[in-house]
Amino acid sequence: MYKLLLIWRYFLKKRVAYIAVLAVLLLVMLVLVVLSIMSGLLEDTRQRNHRWTGDLVVGRDSLVGFAYYDEWIAALQNHPQVEAAAPVIKTFGLIQGGGARQLMGIDMESWCRVTHFQQTLFYQKNDRLPSLAVPAADSLPPDSQPELRGCILGYYMLAGQQGFLRPGPAAAKLSVTVFGLNSRGQLAGSGIGEQQFFWYVDDSESGLVDIDSSVLYVDFHRLQKLCYMNGLDGQPKRASEVRIKLKENVSLAAGKTAIAGLWQQFAKQYQGKPSSHLLADVRIETWKEYRRSRIAPAEKEKSLMIVIFAMIGFVAVFIIFAIFYMIVTEKIKDLGIVKSVGGSRLGISQIFLGYGALVGLVGAVIGTILGILIVTHSNEIEGLLNAWFGFRLWDPEVYAISRIPDAVDYGQAAVIGLVAILACILGASLPARRAAKLEVVETLRVD
Repeated sequence: MYKLLLIWRYFLKKRVAYIAVLAVLLLVMLVLVVLSIMSGLLEDTRQRNHRWTGDLVVGRDSLVGFAYYDEWIAALQNHPQVEAAAPVIKTFGLIQGGGARQLMGIDMESWCRVTHFQQTLFYQKNDRLPSLAVPAADSLPPDSQPELRGCILGYYMLAGQQGFLRPGPAAAKLSVTVFGLNSRGQLAGSGIGEQQFFWYVDDSESGLVDIDSSVLYVDFHRLQKLCYMNGLDGQPKRASEVRIKLKENVSLAAGKTAIAGLWQQFAKQYQGKPSSHLLADVRIETWKEYRRSRIAPAEKEKSLMIVIFAMIGFVAVFIIFAIFYMIVTEKIKDLGIVKSVGGSRLGISQIFLGYGALVGLVGAVIGTILGILIVTHSNEIEGLLNAWFGFRLWDPEVYAISRIPDAVDYGQAAVIGLVAILACILGASLPARRAAKLEVVETLRVD
């Protein structure tokens, strides 16, 4: 009982202990806030990239693309591990007043089956099936309808980061110039580019700033024609990529291995046929590999933060050590009295170890509560700072997602608090050992 009484008395009476509590509190709060945001950033980045990419990507880095994509999709659809597959054309174009942007030709039905594209749309989010058709086309004569070509803009292409007014479907027209390539990688057609007008029908907010600020989505077959990939030159039709969605019970590694084996058989089957040379350097990647340039920085930042805060954690250990050493020196006569009335060395040691645990517990609990409150209200705090001082803590262009992650991993929070308590006990261990070794005669002697 005397141990608990002394621990509690020292904690309440010694103001220097409050400094130790404050140090632990601030450290736990800081580590929890930073690691929660970094963990949330990494997980959110992974999820958004996965939803936009699909599970696997089969394609080439070249804008020329590869041939026999229709036959490849047919082979995929017959594979027991594949849920869906979608062809994609990727190229670059000049948009009047907007500079160079990436164009993606998509088949809406298959694209929405492979990705979560529909959930990113504004106007057509709840439609049965989104469309690139221009709404006004239904009221026009049939001979005028082909002139109305719809497109979906990335969110940040439509607006800036400071707010905007959406024009409404078919209320804005964009002029797009595309330079097509033949199967040999040479400029096709006249060589001066093909210009067409597209009407805005919707916008997509995937949460990936590099995508939402640069990608214009148009109909697959229309872009295929613009890029001279539609086979009119006597060569097979081409696509840039085929995105694949695996069935739920199939892992990425197993799916990639199976699709790689299927591709080898497929490419061998078409050897010697027109444009078969384009099949030689086709790559099969998981969504993590395909988007690694955006995911890897977040992973490295989190690892770096863990190392930095591990080093900072040693500061708390030394603070506790210094404070407890001072207490042992100051309370040396109290310890002598405790020993003289029967207190054991183990009991004296337990007093200071318990004191360290109490300091760590109080600091960890308060720091964890404050950290959770800050993380869960981080976007509101950032909004207030921006409104009051014009200061932005979170730059979407840097972190590639538009909102600060505000989810707390309570398991991680518990581990951080436990480590803080153990660090305090470690810091108190040497002073506790010194106090336990004190001799009664030496402590009570008066010179």
